[in-house]
Amino acid sequence: MHTTNRRRALAAVAAAPLLAAVSPTAEATESEDHDWGAPVVPLKDARLKIEFNATDRDVGVQLFIDADPWKSMDVYDPWGRLVFRATARGSVAKQGGTELFLESGEPSLDDVPLSVFLARFPPGQYRIVGRGIQGEKLVGAARFTHNIPAGPVLLSPAEDAVVDPNQLVVTWQRVSPANGSPIIGYQVLVVKPNTGMRGLPKIILDVTMPPGATSMAVPPGFLLRDSAYEWEVLAIESGGNQTLSVGHFRTPK
Repeated sequence: MHTTNRRRALAAVAAAPLLAAVSPTAEATESEDHDWGAPVVPLKDARLKIEFNATDRDVGVQLFIDADPWKSMDVYDPWGRLVFRATARGSVAKQGGTELFLESGEPSLDDVPLSVFLARFPPGQYRIVGRGIQGEKLVGAARFTHNIPAGPVLLSPAEDAVVDPNQLVVTWQRVSPANGSPIIGYQVLVVKPNTGMRGLPKIILDVTMPPGATSMAVPPGFLLRDSAYEWEVLAIESGGNQTLSVGHFRTPK
């Protein structure tokens, strides 16, 4: 999949929050050291979502957690099975973690059919239990669904078109609700993967558009001449799941 680090944090906050309050007694049994007297602190945010690439036909999950400084973090699926554990050691444990972002592998549907992928990640509430650097219990939950949007149909520019770098408007078709879950926005990215200069990061335009949008003008001056670009549009549904479509274009010499 074409996902890149520059949009992952933004994608994590683009959808509506999925944090659910969890009672201290409900989560106490999953604490690492079973310290029943430790104070309980809710997570600041917790989200688990699907990202599907409609162009490359691959799929994965993304986990985002925001909490007070922690030294361990466990995630349990709706059946109570431990599916992820993060533990800080040494100097990192003393400092503590705060935000955590994890993106799973993204196998092709040829290798892992969608039905198999969805069976691996059942829908429901995924409970999260952490341990803070002061010994406090950090608790929360992320609600996970199988409502996967359709991939946006990219209208213009056409695939591999040569475009005017100062007058480009990218357009796409609006996406219908995903299994009844409305589309809450579109994330649009224009990326120059290869800058041609060692050590220089990718050049990226990353904009979140409202749910009624079907076009976005690329600011004059952003596109370089004689360059190849990739552009993506992600449809984001109200539960946080997102589907992207990918296109390519060039600028003239």
